[in-house]
Amino acid sequence: MAEVGADLYVEVLRYYAQQMSLLDAQDIEAYVGTFTEQGVTHHVHRGQKLEGRAAMLAHARQALPRYRDVVVRHWNDNYLMNEADDGSITVAYGSLVTLTEAEGRVRFESTYAVTDVLVRVDGRLRAESRTIVRDQPAAG
Repeated sequence: MAEVGADLYVEVLRYYAQQMSLLDAQDIEAYVGTFTEQGVTHHVHRGQKLEGRAAMLAHARQALPRYRDVVVRHWNDNYLMNEADDGSITVAYGSLVTLTEAEGRVRFESTYAVTDVLVRVDGRLRAESRTIVRDQPAAG
């Protein structure tokens, strides 16, 4: 693995800006389209692994009512990127989700450590896998 250059770093940041904008707008079909056809999301803290776009889409549709009366924002930062010899890019970052209610009150969800593997499909970046771990203090 090697650190990515500046051009690829900016391309990856643009990918995430687009992807998170789709998610925050609840355009779940387009959001799921930012994954490969066989893409996987693994919510480690819930013991939930969704394999393939169809499973991701079904789960997102089920979750949408929870977000009906709020504005959702995903705040991601501290991106660490490395490129493998096969061209895949491993990206690790932190994520904070806020929910803004009609009155303007903001609620925070847990913070998460996320690790993605991005690949190119027809020249465009797509997430092949996403592993999400809710932050928890170390035991002891």
